[in-house]
This record gives sequence, structure tokens and C-alpha cells, in this order.
Amino acid sequence: MSTSTFAPASSNDQTLLANIDARTNLAGTNKMELLLFKVGSAETYGINVFKVKEVMRAVDITQAPAAPEFVVGMASMRGKLVPVIDLIAAYGNPPSAKPPLMVVTEFSASTQAFLVESVETIIRVDWSDIHQPPDMLSASAKLTGVTRLADGRLAGILDVEQILHTISGTDPVADIPDAMITGNTMPADTRLFFVDDSAFARTQLQQILDKINVKSEFAINGQEAWTRLDAMATTAAAEGRHLADRLPIIITDIEMPEMDGFRLTRLIKQDRRFDGVKVLLHSSMSESSNRDKGLAMGADGFLAKYNPTEVAKSIQAVLAEVGKAGADRG
Repeated sequence: MSTSTFAPASSNDQTLLANIDARTNLAGTNKMELLLFKVGSAETYGINVFKVKEVMRAVDITQAPAAPEFVVGMASMRGKLVPVIDLIAAYGNPPSAKPPLMVVTEFSASTQAFLVESVETIIRVDWSDIHQPPDMLSASAKLTGVTRLADGRLAGILDVEQILHTISGTDPVADIPDAMITGNTMPADTRLFFVDDSAFARTQLQQILDKINVKSEFAINGQEAWTRLDAMATTAAAEGRHLADRLPIIITDIEMPEMDGFRLTRLIKQDRRFDGVKVLLHSSMSESSNRDKGLAMGADGFLAKYNPTEVAKSIQAVLAEVGKAGADRG
């Protein structure tokens, strides 16, 4: 089998991505950095720099028989075979007139490369300046957010996890063993609260919770979550109840419009009304650095996205822990 070979991107592109780790230590600042790129049309798209490993120009890609739609083949990168996904074609655009660039990404414990027409720059934005796309566009356009650039253009933030799921066509929730499905022993008014800006991620987490018989509520971004959680805490305090008895676990994504998960975690953990409530980060950015940053914000644990069996096991373990704590408190 032949292997793919690559040429580095231009010197400008290399400079663009130099020292990414140093540039993106933004935990708790409610800011993120986006790599902006185009896929053969006038629209500009962005991806969190945290997910980008490098940019290079694809010279040769080895085709794979019976590959899913838009997977144009595979590449050998430092001894590892990586699937190559054509974002240009996935967004309905003709092949680029010039050799495309390959944005190599790592998230959800996997490495993949996306073919794009060009990269523009890296920008730093406040999560409060990133907004939910209209409901009718978020799923069809595979976007988790939209932000306005300095020149007035809009940039859509790709829901890359949804793109991968659509291409793979798998249903990992079905792999949760039946032995894990238990009766819900929590009181009738007790439930989990989760927040995620990705409709796909919310659906999968809801399916996991439904399968293990856990009731839940959700929000679609960090700011909405904090507004609702603050109201719940106020009500519980007024009634002389511990919020943790009704809301034992909050599960939050890290990347979200309006307010990111790091900031949301810090707000919760600095507020005594939430004493006893466990906060679990649920993210595709599962590198140890993100775990460490989440723990520094006060998070009680980390759930890697798109591994339903492990997520279900972790949630059940934490529920058992908080159930014991609640019994001791009572």
C-alpha cells in the first residue's frame, strides 16, 4: 500500500500555528482562539485552535476502498494512518483550483485531517461574542456558533464532532451494555443538569441518560445555564433546601457560546449555594491539559465525549457517591 506524503504549508501558515500551546492557555478567561479558513466559497469558518495540531499541504492521499462519503482516503503521519475528510466537497463546493490545505485535528481521542481551500488567520474572541446560530441552521449547517469578525463578516464555528458522526453513521449509544441499565433510585424531583451548544452532543448525552434511567434538564450555552442554575439556587435557598439534594450533578461542555464551561464551573464552585453539587466537564478536548485546567477551576471530574459506555459508568459512579453523601447529610 502506498503512503501519503506531504509538503509543509507556506511559511506564513507555519508562522500562523507556531507556539499554539503558548497562545491558547485561556482557561477561565472566557476567551478562545479560532483558526479561520475557507472551503471553496465566500463563507468563512472557524475551528478552536486547541483542536488543531498542524496545517500542511496535501501532496498525495491514498484512497481507501468503500470509504464513507467525503472521506477521500488516508494519510500516513509520523507512522499513524489518519483519515482525510474533504470539507470542500462536504459543503457542496467544487474541487479547489489550487492544491488544498490539510488541517490536522485531534479531539475525541482521534486524529483526522480536513481538506480546506485556504487558511486565513488566528483570532482571539470572547465567548460572549459567539452566538447560537438560528435553530434551522445549527444542525443542517453543522455549526455550534457564529461570531462577527472585525471586518464585518460572519464566521461560523464548525461542529466537527457532528460532521464526523454524520460521516461514520454509527450509533455508539447502542453499545452501552444492558447490564448497566438500572432502575432510577433518585427521588422523583431529582435530576441532572447538562449544558452543551452542540445539538448532536446534547442528543447523545440525553440518550445516554435515558438509557440508564436518569432524569435531566439541559441548556444550550453557558450563559443560559448559569441564569437557570442561579434561579434554581435562589429558590432552593428561599425554601431552606440544599440544591444538591435536587440537582446532584451538573455536566458542562467546555466550548460554548456566551460563556464557556471553565467560567461556568468557576462560578458554580465559588458559590456556596452549590455546595455538594458535582460538576463534570464533558468535552472532546480530552487532553490532560484540559483536564488539569478543569480541575483547577474546581471541576469534580472529566467525561470524554463520544464514549457513551464510559460516560454512563462515570455518571453512575458519581450518582452513587452523591447518594451516599445525601444520606449522610440527611
